Amino acid sequence: MIDTQTSARSGTRADRRPAASVEAQGAARRHGRIVRSCRPALVAFLAAFVLAAVLAGAAIPAPARALSYPDVKNTQWARAYIAWVTDQTAGGQHLLDDFAGVAFKPSDPLTRAQLARVLVLAAKRQDVAFTPVALSDVPPDHPYYNDIQRALKLGLMSAVGDAFHPDDPVLVWEADKAAVLTLKLLNPKADWSMLSKLDPVRWRPNDGWRPPAPRYFSSEVAARYLNLRFNHPYGSEQLEMFPTEPIRRDEMAYTVYALLHVSSWQVSSLSRFDNVQFPPMSDRQKEIVGFALRYEGYPFVYAGEYPTPNSPYGYQAHGGFDCSGFDWWVMKIHFGYPISVNQRTAAAMATAAKPRITRANLQAADLIFFGPLGPKSNPSTIYHAALYLGNGWFINSTGSTDGVSLASLDWQGWGWNTDFTWGRRLLKATELPPAPAPIPSPSPSPSPSPSPSPSSSSSPSPSPSPSPSPSPSGSPR
Repeated sequence: MIDTQTSARSGTRADRRPAASVEAQGAARRHGRIVRSCRPALVAFLAAFVLAAVLAGAAIPAPARALSYPDVKNTQWARAYIAWVTDQTAGGQHLLDDFAGVAFKPSDPLTRAQLARVLVLAAKRQDVAFTPVALSDVPPDHPYYNDIQRALKLGLMSAVGDAFHPDDPVLVWEADKAAVLTLKLLNPKADWSMLSKLDPVRWRPNDGWRPPAPRYFSSEVAARYLNLRFNHPYGSEQLEMFPTEPIRRDEMAYTVYALLHVSSWQVSSLSRFDNVQFPPMSDRQKEIVGFALRYEGYPFVYAGEYPTPNSPYGYQAHGGFDCSGFDWWVMKIHFGYPISVNQRTAAAMATAAKPRITRANLQAADLIFFGPLGPKSNPSTIYHAALYLGNGWFINSTGSTDGVSLASLDWQGWGWNTDFTWGRRLLKATELPPAPAPIPSPSPSPSPSPSPSPSSSSSPSPSPSPSPSPSPSGSPR
């Protein structure tokens, strides 16, 4: 959410500085708590504290023993993570390569060859035997030959035909997927079925409907839930990245550190995504939900409501969304529902909910809100907004997952479960699915009729044929 005013006349926002924002990190919700208010000076501290708690209680790494690189300044946001990954070695190799010990090149894109090495080392599989795969662009004397062959053997990466393209940049979603697969190798007994169940090729959340989710949907849901992405705080959000951008080496340093500090309980709780199903939806609801799902993995940007920096409501440091900004983008900007310009914050959106939709009566595409006292919250204390999908599931943009991700109202012990306040419906009654037909009351049993005589020539009437089931509304795409 944002605590700033939007000018209807100028179309610009006068001040994008965070006020008393709690959405900045969505809080320590994984520990059953929500940080509800803080002064601006404490936002960064609380964000770091929450992150540290989430990463299995591990402190941010200290760079005391690591190499010092001239291109990694003391003010470099990832300096501690770079120090950690270059301090860790396996088989005489740095966990993440540097350049002859004299440079790290934090802003350079990570290459596929470099990714292969860090995955194999992080998975502790640097000694695994392999049967060589013939690759036209990776001869046996290539410096990353063994790493690439092992990454292929382990299923962490794949070739394209007979080529590997070792010098090509790795996209953010590719790095996230590879990190999740590395965690799968490190935690073979965990339930990883959500990766296949949420694969957009297979996932059918209702009536055979195939939502237009991105190809990386399931692995990005996992990566965001496991906190494998770094949320850049206000003032440095220009460093955020889209899933389809080449990942920088400093970002990968954080991801490697994060994946090696994910707790076993976090991994085991991925099973909560094994059954993401929605109730029957109208064609309009499917249109809205399908559009929203496309943005899985887009970054959290304070005061953001647009997928590019050039928002019609004022320039953003990077394309992306804060919590109410995501609702604003989907429901107001894209689909044109009437949300007033003075309702840009979560609190303002919630205040305008008339009537307030209770949890039991929520429908897909309703706006939903969260406050410190649940349904008894004062509207001014609302700290988060999201878009409801159905059966408890919702999609939201939050700093704690660095962007757009799935979550559920039914997760016990989370703030999402305890702090839900009410919903707001923007869809018209004609845009909702028809109400289910009432179940008829049973008719009184008729008096038994006398049995026909054996000589009767009349034959029993045939039973009526069952009516064909109606086809799903909206064919799969």
